[in-house]
Amino acid sequence: MTARQRSDAAGDPDDAGFSMIEVMVTMTIMSIMMVIFTGAILQIYRTSTATESLATAQSQLRVAFQRFDRELRYASWVAEPGRVGTAWYVEFAGPADAGCFQLRLETDPGGGNASDGSGVLQLLRWTPGSPPAAGTPGQTIASQIRTTDVEPFFDLQPIDDEPYASASANAVGTDFVAAFQRLRIRLTTEVAAGTAQIDTTFTALNTIRDRVATNACSEGRPHP
Repeated sequence: MTARQRSDAAGDPDDAGFSMIEVMVTMTIMSIMMVIFTGAILQIYRTSTATESLATAQSQLRVAFQRFDRELRYASWVAEPGRVGTAWYVEFAGPADAGCFQLRLETDPGGGNASDGSGVLQLLRWTPGSPPAAGTPGQTIASQIRTTDVEPFFDLQPIDDEPYASASANAVGTDFVAAFQRLRIRLTTEVAAGTAQIDTTFTALNTIRDRVATNACSEGRPHP
C-alpha cells in the first residue's frame, strides 16, 4: 500500500466531525437561548393581557359614567343608599313614565369567596308596583370593583345640603347649597395592570324640595 493510500484510509482529520464536548456545549447554549426567548414571549403576552384587562375595566367605567349621567340626570327622586347583606343599594325614580331604577353593588358575588376586585355593579329597572324578586340579576355595567375601599360607595346629598362647607375658608364654592338631590358614586376597578376610578357627583334635575322622602320605587330594595 502506498503512502497516499494509507493517508486516504486513515481519513482526513478535518472530516472527523464534532466531539461530544462540542455537542454538549452547543446544546447548552441553544437551551439557554430558548429559555430567554420563551421568557420574553411569555412576558410580552402577560403584559398584553394585563393592558387589555385594564383597558376593558376603564371602558366599563366610562360606559357606566355615561349611563349614570343619562339616568340620574333626569331622576325625580333618589333614595337614601343603604346596605343589605353583602350588597349596596340605591333606588331612584325616572321622569314621568320611565319607571324605577336600582343600582346594586354586590361585594361578594361568589357567596363567601369574596376577594378584592370581585365586586359587580348592576342596574335593574321595573314598573312601579312590580318590583323584582330578591336576588333577581340586573344588567351588569361594571365588574372587578374593588370592595375594600372606604364605604359608602353611594352617597346621597339632599336638597339644601352644603357639601363643601367644611372646606378651607379661602376655597371657592364653600357657600354652595344644593338645590337638587345629588348622588355621589365612588367606584374603583382593579386588575393586574392597575386601577381605574370614577368619583363623580350626579345631580337629579327633576327633584324638588317638597317631595316626600319615600317613593314607590323604594319597594325594590330587599329587607334585611
